[in-house]
Amino acid sequence: MKKFLFVFLSLSVLSIGVYFLIPSPKLSKDYCAFCDPKVIESQKFYEDDAIIALYTHKPVVPGHCLIIPKRHAERFEQLTDQEAASISNVIKKVDQASIKVFNRASYLLMQKNGVEAGQTVPHVHFHYFPRQAGDDSSVKFMAQMLISVLKKPLPPAEIKEICEKMKEQM
Repeated sequence: MKKFLFVFLSLSVLSIGVYFLIPSPKLSKDYCAFCDPKVIESQKFYEDDAIIALYTHKPVVPGHCLIIPKRHAERFEQLTDQEAASISNVIKKVDQASIKVFNRASYLLMQKNGVEAGQTVPHVHFHYFPRQAGDDSSVKFMAQMLISVLKKPLPPAEIKEICEKMKEQM
């Protein structure tokens, strides 16, 4: 129990430090990464008429993907019913590919809706986080999320390799 409390308190202090030391990026009304063809082409592993799936350049965990509508919409409630349904269908496809590529046991979805919720790209997107057997610590996952802000982006060759694996399984 003492070890758990020590780890929990250590991660809490780290989380607070990261939160206060690293300012949250502000939403830019002039630029949207998910509307940038350069970003899309370098990270895309799936595309249909309405939805794109990307491998993020700074994954919190291996297999961290983003599912986005092609049409620019800043908030979830701005999506059409068809777009929302299509996102759901693509999440299922990403999950099936992730089972094969990342050997996932479970997954976590996250969608931040508005700057007050921590949304940093002004375009609706769902984060897909595959979880491995034994990944049952929420505190560890929260720490990974906070630390990921400090990580350098993956090299383009690594993103390309992962995207190819995901494409093969989609």
